[in-house]
Amino acid sequence: MRPSTHQTSLRARIIVALVVIVTVTSSLFAIGVLFMKEKLEEVIFDRMVRSQLDQLIAQLDAGTYDPDRLFEGWSFHFEDTGAIDPILHALQPGSHHSVRVGERHYQVEVAERDGHPVYLTYDITEWENLEHRLLGMLAWAIGALTLVALAMGRQASRAILAPVNALTARLAAMQPRQRNLRIAAEFEGDEIGRIARAFDQYMERLDHFVERERSFTAAASHELRTPLSVMLGALDVLEAQEQSPAGQRAIARMRRACGEMRAFIEATLLLSREDSTTLQPDAATDLPALVTALVEDSEPLLQERNIRITTDIPPGFTLPQPRSLVQITLGNILRNAIEHTRDGSIELRVHDGVLTIRDTGCGIAAADLPRIFERSYTTKKEGVGLGLNLVKRICDRFGWRITVASEEGRGTTVTLGF
Repeated sequence: MRPSTHQTSLRARIIVALVVIVTVTSSLFAIGVLFMKEKLEEVIFDRMVRSQLDQLIAQLDAGTYDPDRLFEGWSFHFEDTGAIDPILHALQPGSHHSVRVGERHYQVEVAERDGHPVYLTYDITEWENLEHRLLGMLAWAIGALTLVALAMGRQASRAILAPVNALTARLAAMQPRQRNLRIAAEFEGDEIGRIARAFDQYMERLDHFVERERSFTAAASHELRTPLSVMLGALDVLEAQEQSPAGQRAIARMRRACGEMRAFIEATLLLSREDSTTLQPDAATDLPALVTALVEDSEPLLQERNIRITTDIPPGFTLPQPRSLVQITLGNILRNAIEHTRDGSIELRVHDGVLTIRDTGCGIAAADLPRIFERSYTTKKEGVGLGLNLVKRICDRFGWRITVASEEGRGTTVTLGF
């Protein structure tokens, strides 16, 4: 399944979107104002200074030029141009806006008269300082608008997400064991109502599915337990008759096999229910006795594969969980250890409430180790991948801690903390 690309909350995305919209809009507006101001200044100053320069040249030609008649802030250079600032001297004929000379800014118009350049400058420093203050005000205004947008976004997100939060709270309050619940009537008239109706449709299909599962589970439990009861009754009859030692051992193994089948049925029924207290043991599980029975049942396979098995479990060590589930858990782990070991050893040891099952078998490949508890995952040709998955589900149900460490070619260690 492809991971979701939306890692942030819906509320955060609403706030960020509003802040971005307001910030970008105000920034574009500010840029537009500044652009228009710049163009207007250029047009106004260009025309004003050019017109004034044309008049001054005409006065020079008529011999009526009087430098005392220039207004404050204006400078006219037409003869000794070598004495003007090099920055002005380097300008080409035409209009030049906001030419900086030292700490001052000038509108400069350059023309030619009788083959010589003439310069008219107008001091616009105050205008430029006003423009800089305007830029600062616009920057502060954009910052203030961003903060306002952030505050408005927080308020707006609460209002926008109120129906979503109400739907979330309603769904969170639903219990897994409740059936035939419908919530569309509580969320009518908006987009959340459509979500609620879609959820009701899903719940209706789920209710039918759960009902079918319950019917199947009850029928399977009844149909499987009936032949088991018949076989156990037949074994009681056989035990009442005189049997050879070999026959007695065969009957004991068949009885344990029936017990394992009954344990498997009880385990699957328990794991199919939400309530973990559905199945309660009549007495605590004697772990040393259970391990001894499992080893005895595995004795033929242990001899066939030349495996030496040792146990170190304190006498009287008991578990409050049902014997059937403990038997399935340990049986699957021990069976895997035997199947992957040849001409080696298996050790079962309990220390500080932790059971360790260590074998000297072929080990598990590093690529397979993270997936060993997945359902239907197996590396065996005839395996179905249910054993360790069932073990993991039982451990999760009772809060047991199971870890597996393995090195390919050197063996595997399984630890089970009760």
